[in-house]
Amino acid sequence: MTTRLILFLLLALATTSPAAEPRFDDACLAEISQRMNQCVTEGKISGAVTLIATKDKVVHLAATGKADIAANRPMEPDTIFRVASMTKPITSTALMLLIEQGKLAVDDPISKHIPAFAGQKLKDGSPARSVTIKDIMTHTAGLATSPGNIGNNPSNEQIANAIGKLPLEFAPGTKWQYSSGITIAGRLIEIASGESYADYLKKHIFDPLGMKDSTFQLTPAQAKRLAVTYKPGKDKGLLDPVEIPDPTQPRTPGPSGGLYSTAADMARFYQCILNGGSLNGTRLLSEKSTAEMLRIHTPGIITGFTPGNGWGLGWCVVEKPQGVTRLLSPGTFGHGGAWGTQGWTDPQRGLIFVLMIQRQNFGNSDASDVRDAFTEAAVTAYRGAESPTAKFVEYHGYKQAVELKRGNIRAVLCPEVGGRPLEFSLDGKNCLYLDDQEGPRQPGRQPNASAGRFDFGPELTTPPHQKIFSGEWTAEVTGDYSARLISQRDDATGVQLIRDFELKEDKNAPWLSCRQTIINISTEPKEYCHWGRSFALGNGLCFIPLAGKSRFPSKYALYEDGGLINVKAKDDNIRERDGFLEILGPPRKPKLGFDSYAGWLAYLMPGDLLFTKRFATYPDRVYNEAAGLTISVWYPPGSRVELEPIGPRERLAPGEAASFTEEWYLQSFPFPKSGDHVDLIKLRAAVEMGEK
Repeated sequence: MTTRLILFLLLALATTSPAAEPRFDDACLAEISQRMNQCVTEGKISGAVTLIATKDKVVHLAATGKADIAANRPMEPDTIFRVASMTKPITSTALMLLIEQGKLAVDDPISKHIPAFAGQKLKDGSPARSVTIKDIMTHTAGLATSPGNIGNNPSNEQIANAIGKLPLEFAPGTKWQYSSGITIAGRLIEIASGESYADYLKKHIFDPLGMKDSTFQLTPAQAKRLAVTYKPGKDKGLLDPVEIPDPTQPRTPGPSGGLYSTAADMARFYQCILNGGSLNGTRLLSEKSTAEMLRIHTPGIITGFTPGNGWGLGWCVVEKPQGVTRLLSPGTFGHGGAWGTQGWTDPQRGLIFVLMIQRQNFGNSDASDVRDAFTEAAVTAYRGAESPTAKFVEYHGYKQAVELKRGNIRAVLCPEVGGRPLEFSLDGKNCLYLDDQEGPRQPGRQPNASAGRFDFGPELTTPPHQKIFSGEWTAEVTGDYSARLISQRDDATGVQLIRDFELKEDKNAPWLSCRQTIINISTEPKEYCHWGRSFALGNGLCFIPLAGKSRFPSKYALYEDGGLINVKAKDDNIRERDGFLEILGPPRKPKLGFDSYAGWLAYLMPGDLLFTKRFATYPDRVYNEAAGLTISVWYPPGSRVELEPIGPRERLAPGEAASFTEEWYLQSFPFPKSGDHVDLIKLRAAVEMGEK
């Protein structure tokens, strides 16, 4: 592959840059190829072509490994692949063109256009409602598998008629079952357009979008660029080639999975859909039809091929990200192929991810570790689009801190060490304790993580996880006042964390939403809980509101020496007053625990700054922190105090996730003079006013 050709492929997708240009981390983009090379070394793939694009340009296009091991032919950016079921969204888009023209309707019964579908019944002989176009596009039609006795290389007409004569597996619209429904869609294209299926796609999609290598039959020149398909070899780590039909010979173009294409061609198609149905002045679909195609049409129905998905009209749509989709946004749409290829578009980020590999007998390609490695590297390379109120800054020596500003509130986040806030300030006064010794990591020195740190527990059973607690995270600006931090994967705990921060505002004042999501990336069930663990400035007064009956005779627990948790402790610095436990200073032992279900705690510090943390509590759920705590307060050496809301136990199956949100508020409130008491009625009123 020449430099000129690579440059041509990159420029082929480029147009005018958007006003808010998203940023990418070059080092993280380079890691994509490293991840793919690792997969080659481990014998999972022979090679790969990876591509990341925005709505108007390609930001990453790389080829790694071999397209043909025996011939020592390297993968190239323009290598051609069998994309299998990635054909389906293209077929569905073509059908939507005809629906938009009024030649078909989504709710049409198939029998209106293909008489063989008239009078279909269920397998038990009972009547069934007519299968509709919507049913076949969402895989909810109940279609039986196509019979294999309809001749050599049957036409789409013959296949559709044969399927229409078979009984249905279940009542249409009641279940999801992957089927040949999109093959029926291909036949409908032929009927409604009067053109062959392949000709229609070439004329109305491939040519208008410049998809020059997308075809159902390769030329001899194109065939030389086709990647060999591999399967696991007899020896671990080795691959054996798979024999496939001659790609240059004529065959019936399969609407469900017969397409050959390249990463760049597929990206052009996805760009068109991401742009609401148009690309570079060429409009295929209206924005309304495009949105309808990508809307989930299967509410309440469990669909494949990975958990948390719904189905649009011919597209898989991520509804609840989890497992391999955990780092993607809700509404991400795309499709995989049987030979390992993947194409997905995250509309919230405006990103397109294309993975081209060729293999079989490696299990579910949609849930593969190769896809996971690519997606994770691609997402964590994205830095988002900055604005004056959400941008990357240098802070306390950290080069990649993220600043969020709204009104007189400022938050600064640190992805470089531990993924945490370094500052949460009102009118320039930071309520967080930031250690003077803290700074960017240095060789041979364990980094110090102070200020607004978070974590997960429980304390006595969670393995050490410095990779997460003080390791490198990545950061992404997600909106005008929001950012997301993503941790590394931690094999010791089987966890990956996501933290979403957003400065929100109501009629009273801005406040910071801090949501931590714990994801089980292991293959075993896990039980964890959220920890707050944020350091505030020392020498203040802490207030724990009392709500309901405490299990502790003292209404707090004091951690004594030797691991003893004393629930009958008495300490001169802790007193009960006006519905609060008031902590006047460090107790005789530094760690305290509480079982308050009021859902907040407040901390008043010198400088007249009141810091409130608000969080959900669950009286009917198990809290698996020691002594069933909902709050911990810790006084380590130095002028600081740790304020720690604790979440309930989360039982997470492999791939599952659970989130816990803390809401942080800052407001001015008078710190008492020596010998005076805080007016707790006014403090409660101030907290409630600030949180409305």
